[in-house]
Amino acid sequence: MLLLADRAFDSNKLLVDIAAQGARFLIRATSVRRPPVLALLPDGSYLTRISGLSLRVVEAEIHSRTADGGVFGGTYRLLTTLTDHRTDPAGHLVRLYHERWEIEITYLALRHTLLKGRVLRSKDAVGLTQGMWALLTLYQALRSVMVTAVETTSGGDPDRAAFTVALEAARDTVVSSARPAPSTERSTSYDMVGHIGTRVLQALLPGRRMRLSARIVQCGTSRCNGWNRDGRPRSSTPITTIEINVHPPVLTGVRDRHRTGSGRWDRVARSWP
Repeated sequence: MLLLADRAFDSNKLLVDIAAQGARFLIRATSVRRPPVLALLPDGSYLTRISGLSLRVVEAEIHSRTADGGVFGGTYRLLTTLTDHRTDPAGHLVRLYHERWEIEITYLALRHTLLKGRVLRSKDAVGLTQGMWALLTLYQALRSVMVTAVETTSGGDPDRAAFTVALEAARDTVVSSARPAPSTERSTSYDMVGHIGTRVLQALLPGRRMRLSARIVQCGTSRCNGWNRDGRPRSSTPITTIEINVHPPVLTGVRDRHRTGSGRWDRVARSWP
């Protein structure tokens, strides 16, 4: 499991707690964090150590050009437990981090597709907890089936799998007692994806369009209501090109000391972008 998280979720304690659960993470660091550079890697990233965790840092400039000629972007500093630059190149991780916004699709699927806008029925804390776990378990099971199905196709992207299609197929197996095709008629692909996965593959969505829009807080009581600091267009605008430049840290000499596990003080270089 790989956890994606935005800024303000990079506290040392939270990073340690996530790693203790066995999950990998890719989290954007706040601008004030300056991790020590322990080893430079060929792709421009570097290794560091934070609260006993061996991490990798990717620093990159990202600029998106929109169809109306606008250019938007900034500097990103990502922390990850994926320390092997050969299996997880820096450029790939930067692109992967962009998909953190898809958590909004999860909220949509839970609230509107699974619950159809209804609230949980229980009126006590124990019942609500049980209902939430049931809901999340069903969601995770369906997503797992969808990913498995799409990965049987060449170059398949799980983003093209329709959650509503998977949900309706799952309901068919319960309500209509849908059964798999007889063994003499089943194909190898059907064996791998089953009834739900087959229905998903038959109704793949078109590829997602690259686009951006303003970051606007829509809560009327918020002090930041209507806030749009980066000047992005207020309506969704297509992106024509995305430029990613990974920048190796600029080493300006010895700036700090680091206590090793043996208790000795070793000098390490720090980056000061």
